[in-house]
Amino acid sequence: MILHQLLSAHEQMVSPYPPHPEVQAARSELAQAWQNFHQAEPAFVDAAIYQLTAAEQKYRALLRHAKGVSA
Repeated sequence: MILHQLLSAHEQMVSPYPPHPEVQAARSELAQAWQNFHQAEPAFVDAAIYQLTAAEQKYRALLRHAKGVSA
């Protein structure tokens, strides 16, 4: 997924603003969701995809909110 690449690029960027705790928490959730997806047994792949999709959407929404852009 492209958001995985964006997350990696975002983590490398240095922001002049203090990080929002909610965005940091969502980034951690997204990283965990990626790990769960990569390690999922075949019976749990669908659940891992749902978790990953939800984590991506939450992270994107919080980034937009932190930047002051409404969805």
